[in-house]
Amino acid sequence: MEMKEVFANTRYKVLRVALNVGESMPLHHATSDAFIMNNKGKGKISFTDRQVILSTGDSLLIPANEPHKMEILEDVSAFIILDSDGHINFDQTDPPKNSEH
Repeated sequence: MEMKEVFANTRYKVLRVALNVGESMPLHHATSDAFIMNNKGKGKISFTDRQVILSTGDSLLIPANEPHKMEILEDVSAFIILDSDGHINFDQTDPPKNSEH
């Protein structure tokens, strides 16, 4: 998994995320609302009460502090927009899986 801040100002910041098939984002939440724009690929986002398939060209608003995880079905390249002071917090018992390790 690659996650990098590519833009920031006093109101919001933009993260670029790239994940490959077989990788996942374990249970986590953002401290602000998170708007996801998926540029390429497909992933399954699992919430406590539902699952959403995010395909190329799709976008999704995830409210602040809503726990979720993502399984990568096709290589994904996406942007995540957060408040300027927002962060993504992973469950400490389940760190992100990275194919480079």
